[in-house]
Amino acid sequence: MARPSEDDREAVDRAFAEMMAGYHLTAERPDPSPAVESADVVAEVAAEPELTRIEPHPQFRFVEPDPLVPKPDRSLAEPYVPEPLPPLQRPGIPALLGWIGIGYAVLAVMVAAFGVRLPTWAGWLAVGGFLCGFGILLTQLPRTRPPDAGDGAVL
Repeated sequence: MARPSEDDREAVDRAFAEMMAGYHLTAERPDPSPAVESADVVAEVAAEPELTRIEPHPQFRFVEPDPLVPKPDRSLAEPYVPEPLPPLQRPGIPALLGWIGIGYAVLAVMVAAFGVRLPTWAGWLAVGGFLCGFGILLTQLPRTRPPDAGDGAVL
């Protein structure tokens, strides 16, 4: 087959049509199944046009449910209702003082952000309240985890 020049559009179209006409000849044909042995059936298969129906991929095909497998009865399923949480324990005096110190520091920063001038001793008291409150709250953390705490979500 001669290669047409780039300017000859009709020659390019003809070459493309010739190429597409013989495209099906390059594909490998599957082996005939062992059930097909008669010569007339093989001749019929050979005489068929090359456009055959392609089976869909099994992953994208709708699978009918098995009638022998019982379907789960969703009407009897009870909705999940979690157990009520235990009541919170009252914080101890040290933890309460730690939260008060941090709360005072946050309040002082908010007031200063709105342009209210605080005395110097109030600013230093806010810094000290934050540092002391943070230190107190860190000392109140448990040192070990309870054995039944688990490692995360449980399904």
